[in-house]
Amino acid sequence: MKKILALGSLLLSLNGLAQSYMILDNGVTLTIDRPGLVYDFSHFIMPVKVTLSGGQFLAEEGKLVTIDSQGFLYRKDEKVPSRIKGKGNNYIIADNGALMTFDLNGFFYKFDKEASTKKSLIHGGNFFTVKPEDRKPLVELYTLNSLGNYFKLNVAGLNPAEITVAGGTYFQTSKGVTYTITKDGFVFAKPEMKVGAIKKIGGNFFVDSNNALFTVSELGYLMLPILPANLIINSIVKVGQNYMIDSSGRVFVVDNLGVINERTVNHDLRRTKVLSI
Repeated sequence: MKKILALGSLLLSLNGLAQSYMILDNGVTLTIDRPGLVYDFSHFIMPVKVTLSGGQFLAEEGKLVTIDSQGFLYRKDEKVPSRIKGKGNNYIIADNGALMTFDLNGFFYKFDKEASTKKSLIHGGNFFTVKPEDRKPLVELYTLNSLGNYFKLNVAGLNPAEITVAGGTYFQTSKGVTYTITKDGFVFAKPEMKVGAIKKIGGNFFVDSNNALFTVSELGYLMLPILPANLIINSIVKVGQNYMIDSSGRVFVVDNLGVINERTVNHDLRRTKVLSI
């Protein structure tokens, strides 16, 4: 397995999976950091030039752009694969099985194609499933951590073939059990949490069939957080990796701890065209 390190941010933080972005119809590009603060660093990317979007990365006319955990944006000279089989918050799987991953500091890594990625099935935020042999019912689970590493994981009591809903840092099975994934790539079942069928999928949050809004911390805690006064779940019209926008243009951000806060932005977010998810 070949791993190639590309130039990126020199910032040395140890936590992540919360950075993201949003692009308005006029090209204004806002970024969001790990603590859930929204920044306007005067970046402009016209939506028509966005050829691929993910949780903490995008492609501008085929060239890679990444966001680090402090909300800084980096344009790369690297081209993304022209044919994509799957993508998530911090990875891209090309049609030929080649894998590109991203860490919290804006670095990206490239892996040669292998069986573990060439036959991927379900693509979540920081995980994906693979069926290595067509003649066997076996399905394997792979997760990614905030350092850009990926690995196969066996979770007691979990059959990856039963995953029916793939969120960002969580998934739900046909048995109705919800699982969360930590920033380190570990998976935990949450059978004690009464979660309905997941209806609205965000990166580190979701809304279930009971109209309850759950958040997931970077440590894998599944929570029913205190909602900001202005947050009305039925008014949510757009969701990103760690934010939601309502019909009035208000933005509510979920930080790395799973806490939701309303943020004030001097732009009309109803004009958001490209979401980080």
